[in-house]
Amino acid sequence: MLAGLLVSDAHIRLVRFLVASPGGVAEAQLTPDESEAAAQLVARGVSVIDDGVVRLAPEIVSDAGLATFLRDAAARATAEAGRLRADYEEISGLLSFLQELYNALNGCRTIAELFRSAFRRLASTVSFDIGCAVMLEQNLDLYVSKLPKHEELVGDRLVEAVRKTLGAQLSASFASTDVVVRGDFSDLPGHDLEGDPIARQAQTLLMLENRAAGALILYRAGEPFSSQEQRILELLANQIAILLGNIRANEQIQNLADTDDLTGIWNKRAFRRQLQSEVERSRTYTIPLSLILFDIDDFKLVNDSYGHVMGDVLLSELCGAVRETLRPPDLFARFGGDEFAVILPHTDLPGARSVAERMIKNVRELRIGGADDGAIRCTISIGMATLDATDKGAPELVSRADQMLYEAKRLGKDRFSW
Repeated sequence: MLAGLLVSDAHIRLVRFLVASPGGVAEAQLTPDESEAAAQLVARGVSVIDDGVVRLAPEIVSDAGLATFLRDAAARATAEAGRLRADYEEISGLLSFLQELYNALNGCRTIAELFRSAFRRLASTVSFDIGCAVMLEQNLDLYVSKLPKHEELVGDRLVEAVRKTLGAQLSASFASTDVVVRGDFSDLPGHDLEGDPIARQAQTLLMLENRAAGALILYRAGEPFSSQEQRILELLANQIAILLGNIRANEQIQNLADTDDLTGIWNKRAFRRQLQSEVERSRTYTIPLSLILFDIDDFKLVNDSYGHVMGDVLLSELCGAVRETLRPPDLFARFGGDEFAVILPHTDLPGARSVAERMIKNVRELRIGGADDGAIRCTISIGMATLDATDKGAPELVSRADQMLYEAKRLGKDRFSW
């Protein structure tokens, strides 16, 4: 008879009144919530209202009936209180998580730092082996955070899994889209999940200005992700979307300060900052790092013969030719004048030599203005070095590459030395 009835304090008070007053209780004596409780009891047949007096139904008046009613009332009240307490604890936990997340992420100044901090914070709430953030740029820019034991996991299998997940989310094919790893971190706190680290996944889109700008993807061994974990991931994505806009605006301002006005490539200030970062990363993860320094052979003669305007045109066109030989992760910077540098992450000395050969070839084929006989042509000399254990830091790497540049000049220019 009481199935589906939500028992409140008002119900309990009313029943107590009625038990204490076998003749009934005048409806006028009841509070508004007690009157509402009485109407609900009448609708369920538990009580009756006759001439403005509320009485218990006959089957409830018996000791057994009353005991059943009170027992059901207590059970329902306890269950409701438990549900409300659980809801409160869940909401409080999520609010606390969001507050901690905002505090942790609000100070991030780069996109890589933002994703790295976000995955570390998320790992305190959700267990996972690998966290991937993929942004839809000209390529697929990938930021990976993982457990230290999965140091070697960033490879073809993970990249294909990311492409497949992103394609399913956006109903598009990314099979031929290049994936560029912009951040690769192995500092997630450990857990006891064992098995294939990309067996299970959870994902959500990153929405910026009402468009899908990327996705967050979690992978782990063991049990599938729960609906609660999926919800937390979505909350994380919402928080990241808010901060991404601010970071990108700041990066645009920073890029203006770090870009060479004439050529559009990075300047010496940006080069120094990035080289130090790449040196630290190379040592931390034991990955190769190479540096190329080059300048234009006899550039002063170009300025003297054709004027500084044509000299500027040559610098700009040469940078375009060199860019064609580089990968997206490589950093190309102007030192000043006709001196340039290229940072080559994940590149050993043979790899750097291949890049140098392509650069020299492209520059040799460059023609500026006029017919072939009257066109301005130029060559470059290149010095290169790879970070090794003897280098105390970035200055030593630059010094060794600079020595090799002078060696290339001494040997006759239009060549590279290492």
